[in-house]
Amino acid sequence: MSHVIICREALEDSVLGSLALARAFANKGETIAVVFTSEALDALDKGTFEWSRNFKTREAQAAVIATAEESGLPLAHRELDSRWSDIRGFVVSMKGLQGMQLIACPIWCRLLGIDEGLDYLERISEEQLVDLLQTADTVIGGY
Repeated sequence: MSHVIICREALEDSVLGSLALARAFANKGETIAVVFTSEALDALDKGTFEWSRNFKTREAQAAVIATAEESGLPLAHRELDSRWSDIRGFVVSMKGLQGMQLIACPIWCRLLGIDEGLDYLERISEEQLVDLLQTADTVIGGY
């Protein structure tokens, strides 16, 4: 694995940035894993995502969503309104992108009691997680 991004915050803009960067690496032929941990993993499971303080207004969110869509990042909510985001749908849409793995952190799955679900995230063991991090050329702690 060339690169690993750790996505731990349940912030929509953080997940968007992390997956956009991961896609950029993958588009250059690099292999990359995005490991969802902590509150990001919990929010994907059954919680909620929020926007960072600077993106709290509807206007700011709509602008980011529109620009993401124009950039080929499917963030808009397909069923409700294109001015609203669907972060879970966005993460699911990134599954299967050549060169990219989406991983549920095994440590946080255990801590949060997540035994099933999140089928769009790959499940690995703690030993595999350690191996992934040890062999990565670059580890990015959120983007």
